Amino acid sequence: MNRSLFAAALSTLALMATGAVCAQTFPSRSIRVIVPFAAGGAADNMARIASERVAQALGQSIAIENLTGAGGNVGALQVARAEPNGYTLMATIDSVLTINPHVTPKMPFDAIEDFEPLIKLVDVPLYLAAHRSFPGKTLPEAIAAAKSKPGQYAIGSSGQGSPHHIAIELLNRSAGVQFAHVPYRGAAQSLADLGGGHIPLAMGAYTALRQFVESGAVVILATTGPARTQALPNVPSIAETVPGYSVTSWLGFLAPAKTPRPVLEKLAAEYAAALRLPEVAERLKKGGMDPAPVALNEFGKLLRADHARMGKIVRDAAITLN
Repeated sequence: MNRSLFAAALSTLALMATGAVCAQTFPSRSIRVIVPFAAGGAADNMARIASERVAQALGQSIAIENLTGAGGNVGALQVARAEPNGYTLMATIDSVLTINPHVTPKMPFDAIEDFEPLIKLVDVPLYLAAHRSFPGKTLPEAIAAAKSKPGQYAIGSSGQGSPHHIAIELLNRSAGVQFAHVPYRGAAQSLADLGGGHIPLAMGAYTALRQFVESGAVVILATTGPARTQALPNVPSIAETVPGYSVTSWLGFLAPAKTPRPVLEKLAAEYAAALRLPEVAERLKKGGMDPAPVALNEFGKLLRADHARMGKIVRDAAITLN
């Protein structure tokens, strides 16, 4: 073995030893979890519910910090720039890393290279819902109505370039229809207009739709995921009518790039263990989330695949933030 190879081998062994020691003593102080969205949203709720148990298991506090702006990019940038030691994590919805890079002209970070995937904890299904006055109480009836009057029936979304918007565009392309897209400044506004009958259809999460469904103002037609959800097993998936259709958001934790592997493994194991607790899983389900853990390398593969898939949808549909 020549000197350069020997030196490289020693360097690798030193890094491995340092990482192992780091994992043994980690954490020795509080962990900071940045949520790039406002308190009370799905990402915030997931982070708080899961981190409560992880903090107990690790014997250190976990502080949740909501750092909003630019569709999640502001908070994500802070995590990307943080010291890669396991003490700063991000809890986010997938769109920050899978959609934003394709619709934001100048991304301040690299969605793939600047983060270490820790664990995806849950899927967050979206639902297509209709006001009771809409001439269709099932997805096939809604598609038939759209085909009979192209562009007349609008679907509200949480905003331009949002997962809701992606779901609408993919439905148009996959089903060969033309629903108009009406972007709002957040899901709350679009669903309020749906409940009031100001728009005929909207995409939204069940937690936000529930009050309008229970009042009888709104009917849920289908879920956007590849299969029926744990929360609403009687609601069909769009894929049952439009084969191959699938748009599902996920929520998970990531760390800055170059965080030591043993630290990542320790954190991923603790969050996975928390998710296996019945009370944690039940609280997440009540929040409209389906537990579906995927950790470390497999999470990384999922992130890269979703990044590529969303990029194609954005390009094909010519979606921009304007």
